[in-house]
Amino acid sequence: MRSNRTLLILLSIIAAVVIAVFVLTVTGDDQPDTAQPPAQSGQPTTTATPPPTPSSARPPTVDMFGNRLEVPVEEAGAALPQIAEDRIEPTRSDFLTAAPARLQWQRIWDGAAVPVSGSDGPTRIAAGVAEGFAHTPQGAALATMDAIGRVYAAPEPIWRKVVGDRFYGGGDTLIDQFARSRISAPDMARYVTVPEGVRVQLGYRDDLAVVQLAVRSTTGYAIATWPMVWVNGDWRIRTPDDIETLWRPATPTVSTAGFGRWRQS
Repeated sequence: MRSNRTLLILLSIIAAVVIAVFVLTVTGDDQPDTAQPPAQSGQPTTTATPPPTPSSARPPTVDMFGNRLEVPVEEAGAALPQIAEDRIEPTRSDFLTAAPARLQWQRIWDGAAVPVSGSDGPTRIAAGVAEGFAHTPQGAALATMDAIGRVYAAPEPIWRKVVGDRFYGGGDTLIDQFARSRISAPDMARYVTVPEGVRVQLGYRDDLAVVQLAVRSTTGYAIATWPMVWVNGDWRIRTPDDIETLWRPATPTVSTAGFGRWRQS
């Protein structure tokens, strides 16, 4: 019983981006929904214009739901030139949901999909770890999805540095749990896909952003919540003092109304 509970906790970290696959892996009671998503109403339609694909990049590909992914020559991904003036103004009504400027989704290490932007970071990818996310709601959301993707897609020993640099708290216990999770589900990275919706909860502050990601499930959608803290000049996933609560189940929902659509066209 204890071993089954441990596996549930380890695999459920991926619920932020692929709750349907998480349920399949742990319980066997569900199947990933590969159909096109139903029409959605009442949802922000902000769409970022993608930057030109570098001529040196490999041909693009898609995630398991058909979303476009760029494939940089660098397996760890490529940061884009930044124009801070293009960031979403706090006075805008969609300040907490709008996608950053020149949003681009990239496939890293032939596995996970991670976002980069031309306005809110990351500013660099050093030794496989992305850094320099903007001190904005968009920067916090980008950092969330980047950390989740890299911790599953990056090879040894890079993923361990991702845990150390992109998560706050947890220490060796968190690293050990991720290590067991990667062994239990070695192909999990390919299920880290473009989410159906992204938003930062009301109450955003400079030191805390609560990021919510809506992902597809066979019964509609599920919402996973990730607290992000601003520490030493960058956003990091906040590991709670009770480490197991980081993997609480995602919340089912039938709609992504109120979320922003973070897709590149």
